[in-house]
Amino acid sequence: MADGAALSFMNEVDLYTLFGNAFDNAIEAVKKTEPSRRVISLSVTRAGQMLSVSMRNYYSGDVHMNGGLPETTKADREFHGYGLQSIKRITEKYGGNVQITARDGIFNLGLLFFMPKSTDSVG
Repeated sequence: MADGAALSFMNEVDLYTLFGNAFDNAIEAVKKTEPSRRVISLSVTRAGQMLSVSMRNYYSGDVHMNGGLPETTKADREFHGYGLQSIKRITEKYGGNVQITARDGIFNLGLLFFMPKSTDSVG
């Protein structure tokens, strides 16, 4: 479920990068789980001037956090592990906050934005 109009304050490149990275990571994670756990949920809701984006998915194995972000599981760390850094950078560009948790096989990416009063794009 997503309130797409609530995202109108973000520019298209930032939206593509934010959701592209979030979905890429979630898809990669659920591919490593048993078929019954290959579920990704997305919620974009607003309440007044606040906008909440929540993406949840199952994962298997361990998630190691470093500085509030999960470390890449790929061997080639020089070219991987930038997706969530991009999500964090974009969220902060628009004055938002990122919260990531990974517990009991469920990964949760939570973004909270304070929407500008104007509907004009910020960036």
